[in-house]
Amino acid sequence: MRFYFLTVIAMIAVLLGVAQAGIQSGKATAIEVVINQAPAKEGVIPIEIIQPAAISTAPNKLDEFSYILRNNSNKPVKAVAVLETINYEDGGKTYAHSLYSTMDTAFHSDFAAKPLLPRNQMTMGSAGPSSFDGRVVIKEITLSLDYALYDDQSAYGSGGEGERLIKEVREGAQRYKDWLAQQYSRAGNSLATILPTIQAPGIPEALKLDSDQTMGAERYRLTLLRTLRTKGAADVESHLKQNQ
Repeated sequence: MRFYFLTVIAMIAVLLGVAQAGIQSGKATAIEVVINQAPAKEGVIPIEIIQPAAISTAPNKLDEFSYILRNNSNKPVKAVAVLETINYEDGGKTYAHSLYSTMDTAFHSDFAAKPLLPRNQMTMGSAGPSSFDGRVVIKEITLSLDYALYDDQSAYGSGGEGERLIKEVREGAQRYKDWLAQQYSRAGNSLATILPTIQAPGIPEALKLDSDQTMGAERYRLTLLRTLRTKGAADVESHLKQNQ
């Protein structure tokens, strides 16, 4: 059985609308996207990053960026974390800005969703535009699969930052749910009493969550509100009563 790393270089045509560093206004340029694929197993990359696409309106701005994850394995995938690194120049020096894009269909047991099934694919990417100071020129984007959790609890990339992030988000969701269930119980199981708390933007500081945990708590809060709109109060209260 052979394992190897496959690096794919994709050239993406990006429209630049601002003249900078000798680039004429409106002239199309190319941003290089380097995809560091996960190790192949018996010639097959289990979770493959394909079809990156970027749109930029200025040399220092990435307006849209997306790519597709394809599950070539024979197991459903519950969670992934992709490391996205934007390499750019500023004042003649090269820098890197990294962030993680994640997918977790099991961020909390109350709202488990369908995993990424074998031979299926899904779109991922950065939400919203990313921009830097005016002198910056984006030179290259690198994508790497950092972590993947399968339905049978086996994983790729265990012990890394991607796994830590997924776990922290899940912990934040659970801690918020526990706190909210406690507020519900103290209010005499009155959803109407605590609804303003759920609807209020942000997570209470009393929970003392870090930034990653706060993302999980906020996701739970927003999902709970969506459940209220689409399924009704009874479904929401069934989740809050589970801790009693």
